[in-house]
Amino acid sequence: MMTRRLRLLLTVVGLAVALLITAFVLFNSSQIVTTRDEHFERIKTSGVLRVGMDASFPPFESMSDDGVVGFDADIARELARRMSLRVEFVTTGFDALYAQLTAGHFDVIISALPFERLRTRDVSYSDIYFRGGEVLLARADDLKRKTLADFNNQRIGVEIGTGAEVLAKKLERRNGYRTQSYTSLEDAARALESAEVQGVIADAVSARLLRREHPQIKIVGEPIGDEPNYVIAMPITSPQLLAAINRHLRAMEREGVLKLLIEKWF
Repeated sequence: MMTRRLRLLLTVVGLAVALLITAFVLFNSSQIVTTRDEHFERIKTSGVLRVGMDASFPPFESMSDDGVVGFDADIARELARRMSLRVEFVTTGFDALYAQLTAGHFDVIISALPFERLRTRDVSYSDIYFRGGEVLLARADDLKRKTLADFNNQRIGVEIGTGAEVLAKKLERRNGYRTQSYTSLEDAARALESAEVQGVIADAVSARLLRREHPQIKIVGEPIGDEPNYVIAMPITSPQLLAAINRHLRAMEREGVLKLLIEKWF
C-alpha cells in the first residue's frame, strides 16, 4: 500500500507540474500579445501601403507625367499587389526619410536605401533586394576572363575618386593586374572597347547602365564588392509587416520577378 509520505510527495509533485504548465501557458499568451502588430493591422484595414521615397534618383525612382516611376516604384507596386493593398507614394527628401517614418508619415521606405547596421536599433530592415557593390566588366567577346585573377598582367580601368578605384587598388597586388584610373566611367568604357584596358570595375548600378550605352561590354563573374545593399525599412515594432515583405521578396526572387525588374530598369 502507498504510504502517507509517498502520497504527500506525489501530491506536491503534481501541484508543481500544474503550476509549471500554467506558467508556460501564461508566458506564451503574453508573447502572443506582445507580438501583435498594430501597424500592419492598420495597413490591412485601410487597404493602403504608404511608401516613402525620394523620387529624384533614376532609375530607382523619379517623377514623370504618370507619377512616380522606376525600379523601386515597381517593387513597391508588386509588393502591395501581393498583399492585396493599394500603394500610395509619399515623396520627401532622402535625409528626411527616417524621421518621417518614425513620425508615421508613411509605412515603409523603399528608396535605394542602403543597409545601415547602426539603425537596426530603431528600424527593421527587409532582406536585400538589390546588391549595389562593385562588379567586373569585360568585352562581350571575351570568353576567358571572369575573375580578377584572370586579369593577371593586364590592365583594369576605374573612374578616379570612386569606391571602385579604392577597391581595385586594394586587390591589385593579390591578383596581379594594374589599375588605370580615368576621369569618368565613360572614358574607362571607351578604353575597354579599344583594348587599352582589358577590364573595368564599377558599382553595380553604374555598370548596368553602362551596358545600355555600350552593348559590346558585359558584366562577368560574381560581384567583387559587398556594399551598398539596398533594403526596405519599416518600424521596428512591426514584425508581421517585416515577415510579409520578406516572404513576398523571396517569392519575387524565386519566380524571377526581381530579375525581370532589374533588366527593365538597369
